Amino acid sequence: MITTAQRSKMKKILGSKWIPDVIEKLKQENVLNKKGVEYTKAFISHVFNGKNEHHVIEDVIFDIYQEKKLKLSKMKVERKLKLNQ
Repeated sequence: MITTAQRSKMKKILGSKWIPDVIEKLKQENVLNKKGVEYTKAFISHVFNGKNEHHVIEDVIFDIYQEKKLKLSKMKVERKLKLNQ
């Protein structure tokens, strides 16, 4: 389960509109619910907010968080390099 502290830290990096990224990654990994249908935005949001538990979706959310964090770090370094030229 995603804790309150983790959630608040991730919100700063994820911002808004991160759920479509999770849905896309779940599609790539062929992760479906019991009915064989893709998970909804609402369910993914509930997992993020701690209302539901789903280890695979939680792992994907953490992966998306890591990817965005790395991308932001690279962007900061590139901007700093450009400013120092």
